[in-house]
Amino acid sequence: MIRLLSILCILMIWSVSLFAQSTESEVIYSGLEDATSIYATQDYVFVVESGKHRLLKLDHDGNLVETLGGFGNGDYQFDRPIDVDATNGLKIYVSDYGNNRVQIYDRRFQYLGTITGESAFQNRRIKPTQLVVNDFGELFVFDEAFKSIHRFDENGNYIDSFELATLVPTDLGIIRNQIQIEDRISGQVVLMSQNGLSGEIFPFASENSEEIDKVTIGAKKFVLHFNQLKKSTVNH
Repeated sequence: MIRLLSILCILMIWSVSLFAQSTESEVIYSGLEDATSIYATQDYVFVVESGKHRLLKLDHDGNLVETLGGFGNGDYQFDRPIDVDATNGLKIYVSDYGNNRVQIYDRRFQYLGTITGESAFQNRRIKPTQLVVNDFGELFVFDEAFKSIHRFDENGNYIDSFELATLVPTDLGIIRNQIQIEDRISGQVVLMSQNGLSGEIFPFASENSEEIDKVTIGAKKFVLHFNQLKKSTVNH
């Protein structure tokens, strides 16, 4: 019965998403180079622009507020960043793929620290791609090098890892205290417990190959494409 309710709950969430009506989207920011990820808070939208090795902070109308990064391996530099999670806007995590690390900043883009494989896995390098933070401030990072998700506490200390046998996540999320793993290669969404126990498997909900990433906050829906960011209003 619990499993059936779980399936019905997820299907209901996706049904609402699929049948929600949106106004025609408008381009609010263009000229991006190889954009890979977005994250929205109540006030801002954070965009990872991998092609220029930087993170953009925009307001909800697409006005550029601040930029962070540029190519390099220093504390305020990136090498092919891929994903961002800005939690509640107070702490910002960026997966710095080419530099084998996750960098951490505060809401004013001040450097707080770095998570590397050397500190957690005895000099082993990680290749971080997708990441997500849960309600307790714990960070989950997919490591492409070892096909595993690593878990760190709110202070960046390593907790544990679990391997993903065949999945290659293109997005990670937290839903109902479970990790939601989107794998567009297989066309599946997999729910797993936060300690790595396998859960339900569903078909991937979106078939729009032009969408790199998307997020809805309140009545606003932001959709990221390779070179631009669009916004629309969602009417449920």
